[in-house]
Amino acid sequence: MRIRMLFLGVIGLGLAPGFQAQHWVSADECAADMAVLDSLISGSKSLYLNNLNSLESRDALLQAWDGCGRGDAEGMELIRWAECIHGWLRTANDPHLRVRFESLTASRMNSEPPPSGLLLDQEGPWERLAPGRGISQGARLAWMQRTWAWVGELHPYVDGPHSSKPGNPDAAPAANSPHGDRPLVDCAEKSGMSLFDHGAFLRWKISDFSSGSTGEFRRSFRKCSRRMKRAKLPVMLDLRGNLGGFRTRRHAVLSFFLAQEFWPEERERPWTGGEQDFKSVSPMPAVRSNRPVEWPVAVLVDGLSFSASLLLVDALLHRQRVGVFGVEPLGFPGGCSGSPRDHTLPGSGVIVTVPTLYTSLGTEALDSYGLPDALSDDNGDGGWSDAVRWLLSSDLVSPR
Repeated sequence: MRIRMLFLGVIGLGLAPGFQAQHWVSADECAADMAVLDSLISGSKSLYLNNLNSLESRDALLQAWDGCGRGDAEGMELIRWAECIHGWLRTANDPHLRVRFESLTASRMNSEPPPSGLLLDQEGPWERLAPGRGISQGARLAWMQRTWAWVGELHPYVDGPHSSKPGNPDAAPAANSPHGDRPLVDCAEKSGMSLFDHGAFLRWKISDFSSGSTGEFRRSFRKCSRRMKRAKLPVMLDLRGNLGGFRTRRHAVLSFFLAQEFWPEERERPWTGGEQDFKSVSPMPAVRSNRPVEWPVAVLVDGLSFSASLLLVDALLHRQRVGVFGVEPLGFPGGCSGSPRDHTLPGSGVIVTVPTLYTSLGTEALDSYGLPDALSDDNGDGGWSDAVRWLLSSDLVSPR
């Protein structure tokens, strides 16, 4: 009861129930955090040379540190310090670079998130935990809805009508289309992969490129690829909710659709490196396809498509008879950071995730994927009709 009253008395953000290690951060602890944080991201042009927003957020972080303890002998509230750090990191508009707010809560909400207008309200308590404002609004909303389980736990004092329906924060987006079909091949639990028969086309659903072991991925890949080659039907590659994963698995899927001689050049450098640090990356598919298929491919993305899934989209755009549908994803065309690592800041104990690599396809990137920025509850489903229409109106005659 005492802890609950503390939450009710806090204006703004509250601390998670169960988080009992330390609720306040001293000026010395802030200084220790800043020393490590700066060492982790030194050389990152996206933060130091990005824009006025980055400079203002960095200044707000330094002011928070400078003012720590002036008005209260105990220092600064932990969640507010974490929020200031995230406020600066998110100006890079890279979801791989963030504060792990979920580490500040020991339990999770079993409730629905509030309406999108409240989650993304810049004057409200939740938006400041979202990814950078340079990312599409639909993607930011999708991220907040997916992580509401711990976002809500950071705000237990907020009353509202959003606690009637249990939710599962780890559940992947629904694999089925709006029509509720059953899979031909169901390996979702083993490898995040399933294949569905929609009559005139097949839908290959890949929820991520990291689930299960390499062996499980290979077995699932072969089952799906054999069915698709036998059917000789157009394919919808469903990457909704796919936040990325291993390069070897991304390359395997790419090899099914595009011969290696037509792959765009892939380059990689340290995340904080420069143009001179790029090195070419050789193809390394976990499973090799001897003869790529040539029928039409529609790629479906949503606000949670990110990282490796978008690198796959970028490469597939070099293929004939391919279309991209859905809504603007969480990332951008042309390249992305990767291989993020968690770091515990020594003063506060706040955990930050920092990428270590940056991958580019070495080609002129598009400004965007040309998809709508959809703020809706059916994020990603809006492109379903367009994708189906495009598939069924494509040239379905097998090439000689």
